[in-house]
Amino acid sequence: MRTDPAHELFRNPAAFSRYLLGLPLYDYQLDPLQPIIDSIFRRHGREFLLIFPRQSGKNEAVAHLLVYLLNLLQRRGGSIVYGAIGDALGRGIRRLEQRLDNPLNRAVWSKSTRPIARRLGRAQVIFLSTHPLAASRGETAHWLLVIDELQDQDPHHLEAVFEPMRAANNATALYIGTVRTTADALWLKKTELEIRQQADGRQRVWLLHPDTVIASNPNYGRFLQSKIDRFGRDHPIIASEYFNEPILGEGGLFDARRRQLMLGHHPRQFEPDPAATYLATLDVAGQDESAASPLAQLNNPARDYTVATIFQAILDDDDPLDHEGTLHYHAVDIFVDHGSRHFEDIPGRPRLAQRLLAWLQHWNVHHLIADNSGVGAGLVSWLTAKLGPGRVTGYTFTPAAKALLGSRFITCIETGRFKYWSGDDQPLDDAWYFWQQAQACTYHIPPGGQFDRHLQWSVPPAARISTPAGSEPLHDDRLISAALVAHYDQLLIDGRLNLGRAHSAIIPAHDPLEDLTWS
Repeated sequence: MRTDPAHELFRNPAAFSRYLLGLPLYDYQLDPLQPIIDSIFRRHGREFLLIFPRQSGKNEAVAHLLVYLLNLLQRRGGSIVYGAIGDALGRGIRRLEQRLDNPLNRAVWSKSTRPIARRLGRAQVIFLSTHPLAASRGETAHWLLVIDELQDQDPHHLEAVFEPMRAANNATALYIGTVRTTADALWLKKTELEIRQQADGRQRVWLLHPDTVIASNPNYGRFLQSKIDRFGRDHPIIASEYFNEPILGEGGLFDARRRQLMLGHHPRQFEPDPAATYLATLDVAGQDESAASPLAQLNNPARDYTVATIFQAILDDDDPLDHEGTLHYHAVDIFVDHGSRHFEDIPGRPRLAQRLLAWLQHWNVHHLIADNSGVGAGLVSWLTAKLGPGRVTGYTFTPAAKALLGSRFITCIETGRFKYWSGDDQPLDDAWYFWQQAQACTYHIPPGGQFDRHLQWSVPPAARISTPAGSEPLHDDRLISAALVAHYDQLLIDGRLNLGRAHSAIIPAHDPLEDLTWS
């Protein structure tokens, strides 16, 4: 008995993808599809979660599933609901349209705008925003509810608005997303479904290690290695989004392992090497009103310090600078001031601005990145006039800018490109203060937040340390000054920092008499 080719095409999702859509799926993409399809048509109403490494094809697999279902359901009718936020919603619509552009469906599928839907016969996929402020109530998921980018969702909103859409038909639910933190909706759903999975032995969670993807697609391995080379294997973005290792969401940003990576083998320096290139960073603190006298006690001893750090910029000898972030930064010296007036001399001591300028000139700094937020604006403007506009870059701290700086700083650390000097580690030493601040620095990522956009990191305002002189407030000025060096990577990428090599040589003069012949 011969098998009808069309029947075989719709009986087998792998054949459907290969022969109708012309885009065969990998085995790891196909594995979860049949259990999902069985749950849909047997009305089991199960929930499934797909967690693939980023850019490994989970959304592609879902798009194939949706086209497959629309073809099977076009006569029976009914709705599939697809929920997402912002760009993810638009990407879901575009991907479905692209896959509907196949020889069988190209001329017959249609769209509507209220609600936003893509239809094939009597079946449709309805696209709804899952944002808590969106008007998304009232729809019914007859067959399937899909929630994209689950890590960005508000679980309470999903439970109140989207879960009831499944009720009338005991529809199946499919969640897809990328690992981020242990506190977000994705990880909570993973924990919940794994408990059910253990109870009845039915797989509900597909969490893929990148090795599984690489075994099917070696190109993905080369892509992932380039990411690791750039950020470091243990950068939170790489660990979470590609290796499915969640960020705790809060805790210490610079743990013992990371602090060990930050520790250099070089000693502190006090004099520049004429052959070296030096970069500087500056974190500016406010000035204390009582600082007009060198004998006066500061009104606010908890005030942050103005801290500048000198870094020797080192290029890999066998890896020429190509604007891809191949610079290494070795912290070698530090300038610290507590509360001095920026532009006012006091008896026996020049103004802060003048002392700082002299120190930067002593080191012959090639470039300075300086905090120009708030009280720092005036000092940075003055330094720019003295050093030259091409040698100073202002950095304005906003919540987003600080989050991005923190992520870039972690990149420098995880790739071994940031090193702080060693051997200056006794209490009250400058490096000792830096390590105390690094150890005390905490971080928090709000629910649904991204590491490089929403990271909140600082030394807690109430933090204190014990010193031989007694307990004192612990600041984050040395840490912030050090972290600013990570912005040099962006200056390199943007072409705003030129650190080329130069070589001097004497070219021998050509003797024109050598070309003459004598007969």
